[in-house]
Formats: sequence, C-alpha cells, structure tokens
Amino acid sequence: MVEHERHLTPLDFLPEAMVDEMLQEYTSNVLSRVNSYIVKLNVIRENVRKILIDTGFLKNSGEIIHYRIDPTVCGVDGAYAINRQLSIDVVGIAAVAVEGLPPYEKREWEKPHHIAKVYPVEHKSKTSVLASGLMFSFELELASKAPHNVVLIDGSLTTHLIKTGMAFSALDEEGTPKLLNDIYKARTEDTLKNLLKVVTSKKGDQIFAGVPKYSSRNEICHYLSSEYDVFKDANLMEYNDKALLSLIMKPDEIVGPIKLRKEEEEEGKWHLSGQSKIEKVIGVKLCRNYVGQITSALEKLYVVYYRPTLSQPALRIEIPESVAKNEYRLAMIVKALQDQAKFPGIIEPYPLFVADLFVKHLGGALSQIKEMTLSDLGVINPEINPFDVILSMHEYRSVGEYE
Repeated sequence: MVEHERHLTPLDFLPEAMVDEMLQEYTSNVLSRVNSYIVKLNVIRENVRKILIDTGFLKNSGEIIHYRIDPTVCGVDGAYAINRQLSIDVVGIAAVAVEGLPPYEKREWEKPHHIAKVYPVEHKSKTSVLASGLMFSFELELASKAPHNVVLIDGSLTTHLIKTGMAFSALDEEGTPKLLNDIYKARTEDTLKNLLKVVTSKKGDQIFAGVPKYSSRNEICHYLSSEYDVFKDANLMEYNDKALLSLIMKPDEIVGPIKLRKEEEEEGKWHLSGQSKIEKVIGVKLCRNYVGQITSALEKLYVVYYRPTLSQPALRIEIPESVAKNEYRLAMIVKALQDQAKFPGIIEPYPLFVADLFVKHLGGALSQIKEMTLSDLGVINPEINPFDVILSMHEYRSVGEYE
C-alpha cells in the first residue's frame, strides 16, 4: 500500500526545541489571558444582555425584517503585491467582485467582475502607498458598478478614506513611482465620485456596507463602561466589541445600529489628507465639493453587529446613516447577512470569503506568471541573452509557500 505524502507545515521548518518553547509560551501566556477574560465575562454576561435588550440595541432579526425581501448581494475585495527585482519592481494590483448565493433573480452585469493590472516601476520608497491607493480605487470602481441591492466591501469604510488620503498625499513626491503617480492622478475624480457613492448610499434599492475582518473599535464597550457603573471593574475597554458580542449574542441576533465612535487618535472631524494635491488635479471647487460631502457622510456612519450561528463570531457591519435610519433598508442588509453568512467554516459573508480567496494568491501568482513569461523568452526574441534577463528579474526575496 502506498502511503500518502504528508504535507509540510510551518512547524516542520523550525527546530524542535524552538517549537516546544513556543508551545509553552502560548499555553502559559495566551490561554491564561483568554481564560481570565472569559471568567470575567461570565460574571457580567446576563447583565450585558439585559441592558442591551432594554435599551433596544439587541434584538432578534425577526424584529427588524417585517417584509419579504430577497436582496441580491455581492462582495468586493482587493490586494496588491510587489515583486522587488534587480532591475525594476513589478507591482500587481487586483480587485474582485463575487456575487452571493443564492441568486434570487437574474442580473445582467457586464463582465469582467474584476480589475487586474501589472505595472513595471522603478525602485521607489512610496510604491506601496500608491499601490494601496490604486487597490482601493479599483475596489470602489467595482462596487460602484455592481447592480446588486447589497454590496459588501472588505474592510472599514474609514480605512478607505485614510488609505485614499495617504495615496493623494504621496502624489508628485520624491519617492513615488512616476507610472503609478500618473495613473492615480488620472483616476482622481472617479475615485472620489465612487467613494462618495459608497459612503452615502443614496439609492433606495442599493446599500453599500463595509465589513472589516478585524477592528479595535468598541462603541458598545464604551457605552456600557461609561453609562453603567456595574461594568467599571470589568475593564471592558481592554477588549473590543467583536470579542465581547461574539460571546454575548445568540444566533441570528442583531446589536445596533449604533453611531460609529472615533478612537482617541481620531478625535475631531474626519479629514481626507492630500487635498492640496487633489485641488491641483481637479480644481479647488470640485475638490472641496467631493471632500466636504465624503467627510460629512463619514461623520454619520453607523455600526451593526450580526451573529450568524453559534460557531461563528459576530460580524461588524459599517453602514451609512441613510441605511441605519431607514427601517426597510436596515432590514435589507440584515436579510443579506442571513443569506450569505451562515455557511459552516466561513466566518465572513460568502461572497467576501470567495473574493478574498482569489486576491490573497496575487503575490504567488505574480511570481508564477513571471516564470511562465521567462520560459518563452527565447521564442519571443531570440536576439536577447536570456541569462541577462533572468538576472535582471531576479527577486530579492525567495518566493515559496512559507516566507
């Protein structure tokens, strides 16, 4: 009988003594901290539930969905990868939109449902800043074109603002690659227009929502700690809402909407950095019009938490005020989460999970595409010395499953 080949894991590449030491550290430090947290939480669990129910923050989904709603849904995610080679850097940027399951009606959506670009650029220090900005710009473009009722965007809507602003600030700076600089400038107005569409969600039959995988924000923890003395000894502010509510909520329950709370370093009004650069590209009046509306909408963002099943954590959903304060539209986003977030083993809505599977392999795919291209080099141009090309495209880092 032929034995199945065992797949290597990261532990196979570490010394045995190092693995033993890490195991001891994890047991003594991490597990003990989690145990302490759960013990504290068990003391206040019922109090938290009662207060959230009494204040109207916690409800069952049936209290929100009073209509027959079958929204079509899609998820949008993006990624970028930089292969740093001897002669140049190669930047791969991709955004992908995936339609949810099951489709309740046939939608005609012009394909492709992705944007994929590969750019050769000179070695510069701010390549990643522009690559990140372009990734968000492509995500916003796909989201804006989607014909679906609910469009879920990977990440926080405030993160999109911050990363977009960082990219605008980098325009025409010393460490910015010229090609990425010119492309981002050409996309300036479209980027702002699409961002405004997403954060306002003005169309009554369409909702845009941000779904961050990780968030340190704590609107609920802050509310409980500041309003109720009984929770002061629990140190809820040491944790975040996602951790608290994943253990407090029951399946198919909703917490919110609650106004998005800024963290300490974000106090004051939202600000899109790089405005002077934007003004040079599209003019002062147009810039201030877009920026004013975008930042005003972000000041009014709300948060909803939804727990699909016992085996899944609570999902954090960021929605515009126009959705949070409209009973029908709020029901639409909740129904979309019911339909797309209850798949076993998946801890985010299905279309975002699939989109993430696609884009997370961008870096490895970029290296493989390079190898495929080099294998045909002699056929493409026999006059080129292939060894010179291979050396010029040598990557500074080894590429493999584990880096």
